[in-house]
Amino acid sequence: MTVVAHISDIHFGRELPGVVEALLADLAAASPDVVVISGDMTQFASHGEFTAARAFLDRIVAPYLVVPGNHDIPTIPLWEMVFRPFRRWRRYITEGLAPEWSGGTVLVKGINSARPYGPYLNWSRGRIAPAQIEAVATAERDPRALVVTAHHPVAYGDDTEHDYDLVTRGELLLATMARRPRSLLLLGHRHRAYASLWNPAEGERTAVTGTSMARDDVLIVHAGTATSDRLRGQVNSWNLITLAEQGVGIEVRQFAANAWGTASRLALLWPEREPEVVGR
Repeated sequence: MTVVAHISDIHFGRELPGVVEALLADLAAASPDVVVISGDMTQFASHGEFTAARAFLDRIVAPYLVVPGNHDIPTIPLWEMVFRPFRRWRRYITEGLAPEWSGGTVLVKGINSARPYGPYLNWSRGRIAPAQIEAVATAERDPRALVVTAHHPVAYGDDTEHDYDLVTRGELLLATMARRPRSLLLLGHRHRAYASLWNPAEGERTAVTGTSMARDDVLIVHAGTATSDRLRGQVNSWNLITLAEQGVGIEVRQFAANAWGTASRLALLWPEREPEVVGR
């Protein structure tokens, strides 16, 4: 069994100090095998915010994997945004933009979906490059459960108004992940916790406890904002994900009444493994 703590949208610069301290304690109590952080460590990508983000990461007791979000790219000075958008990220957080973690039965791959600008009006929407999708495709024959994390959403979740833009090539990423069973995609940006299933034939649908996943289902898990005051109809939250031989469980941890507690639980069954072919 592998336990993954999925947190997102810390937003130092707009953080709630008491929530930050309580989150670190809750993470330590959960004792995950790995902490996956799906972007937006900062609000304005200032040096002070990155310093606070670095101090936060240094206090996480478990191994962690972190990818940038759109807020982690500075907009001032303009030349830095255009020509060296991840200079501060590399200085304070980590040099690599495609991190990986392996836990024996689980492979976690990070994708940087943040871009300083693009061929669209909303520069915060992000893009996934073909080379990044190809890097995910190389795991197609890997028997381990595959967990991919990026910042930007590939599907709308419970947002019936479609009031944000999906990442460029997000559906291609989903289609690539759908070629292998036991695939999860951990995302941020929305500041709303939600889980859904996606496959090429049916598209996105709500994940319901007790469901047996099809072989081409991808489980999409959105995280709320863990510590910021930028709430969008929900309180601060993070996801505690358990990957076992039989299936996957998601516990949404929610900050209410000045304490972290369980808000909801979801349990899904993995698709059955293909039988081994003798002599193959």
